[in-house]
Amino acid sequence: MRQYATISACVALTLAGTGGAFESGLNPAHFQYTQRVYDAKVAGKGAIEMPKSVQAETFKGNPTSFTGGGTTLAMPMGLITREAATTAFGDVFTEGVALVEATPPQSAYAATVKPRVTAFSYQYNQLRNLGFAVTPMVEMSLTVSLSAGDGKPVWERVFQPGNVEGETYFRSGSPGEEISKTAHRTLMKLMQEAADAVHRELRGAEAAASGTSPRAD
Repeated sequence: MRQYATISACVALTLAGTGGAFESGLNPAHFQYTQRVYDAKVAGKGAIEMPKSVQAETFKGNPTSFTGGGTTLAMPMGLITREAATTAFGDVFTEGVALVEATPPQSAYAATVKPRVTAFSYQYNQLRNLGFAVTPMVEMSLTVSLSAGDGKPVWERVFQPGNVEGETYFRSGSPGEEISKTAHRTLMKLMQEAADAVHRELRGAEAAASGTSPRAD
């Protein structure tokens, strides 16, 4: 029993051993991105609308878990969102996407997508491992607005994955980076779900305009 207590203490000390403040950056490798191959892409170029203020948004906060509760994590959520959006939605349109800060009412774009992470929390889950290891977990909400080429709103939806688990570890020199990896992967998954929804919507509109039925992807 004493040995088990020592192991558990080592895990807790690892989380507290870097001064309590973790900072993570954008790392596209963490997305674990796999390109979507649609049966037919949407004609034209799409726009990803993100004002500079949204691109500059940073998450900074404590975990919701007791483990690591005295630590903080800072992540450039706006930059991560921007990279995930331009990557995922680039698969949807024949001419890819352009990043813009604002789109005029009448634009040359086939559609405009406005992505933003509107909620985020994380935890170092040690209880599920009986105190012997830590499972990083994140929960987030991605809000995506879609507008047609003429600027008219089509829909706004919120994509949520629930609690997402990262890879369990016994000891890490950078626990915050383990959260960042899970956050990147989760956001890309949500962004690709949003891209799928946009693709279905726009391909359906194209088919309706031409009097044909869209082919299933």
